[in-house]
Amino acid sequence: MDMRQMLATIATSDAMDWQILFRPTYRHRITEILNAEGARDRLQVDEHLVAFCYRPDVAVTMAYGLVDQSSFELPAGNPFATENARSVYLDIFHEGGLVHRETILKVDRQRCLLPLPKEWSTPIAVPVTQYSLVRLIHALAGPPTDYETYFKDAGMVRADTPWP
Repeated sequence: MDMRQMLATIATSDAMDWQILFRPTYRHRITEILNAEGARDRLQVDEHLVAFCYRPDVAVTMAYGLVDQSSFELPAGNPFATENARSVYLDIFHEGGLVHRETILKVDRQRCLLPLPKEWSTPIAVPVTQYSLVRLIHALAGPPTDYETYFKDAGMVRADTPWP
């Protein structure tokens, strides 16, 4: 299975196809924190909020929720630009190896997950597979809001273009 096939399989799967595994996820990030002099002050450990195992093929797993940017600035004019947004990672693994990292936006004070588009010119074109992948993660681990409404309100439209 190649990368696009794997992502398409995940994106078209149903939420019931996934086993949800809460913390600890065993997918840690260790960051060196420096003091004012530039020397190591301490190490900070963080991890994904949740992991998922694909029931039809346990070689496929995902981990979601590691914060990329805690304050992500959306372009001026976007309906969610004035609310606090952040970007988080969705890591996709095959047989334990990281094969794809997708950055997902949490918008409107983390009330909805949205894809991170390549370009912000309206209408904001999002490949169907990317749209479906983020919709799946919203269903599995997102807040209880309507993904379709937020997607539309953000000025996004599904595009029949190759991805990634």
